[in-house]
Amino acid sequence: MDPRTEDAAGQDGLSRLQALKEEHRELDNRIQGLTGKPWLSPEDQVEIARLKKLKLRKKDEIFQVASALGIEP
Repeated sequence: MDPRTEDAAGQDGLSRLQALKEEHRELDNRIQGLTGKPWLSPEDQVEIARLKKLKLRKKDEIFQVASALGIEP
């Protein structure tokens, strides 16, 4: 493979990794905001569960991308 192509693919991977990490942080912030309430409605509880599942998927994606790039997440 052409080194320039490898460089571009590496940069795309790093950009993807950074975007995934940012999405993971945003999900965590949303979860923290909801769990900080003194009382949670059933809708809030469902939303927290949904956000936690999304956050876990993002974490899995972060590890997959990092592994493909050969770096630590």
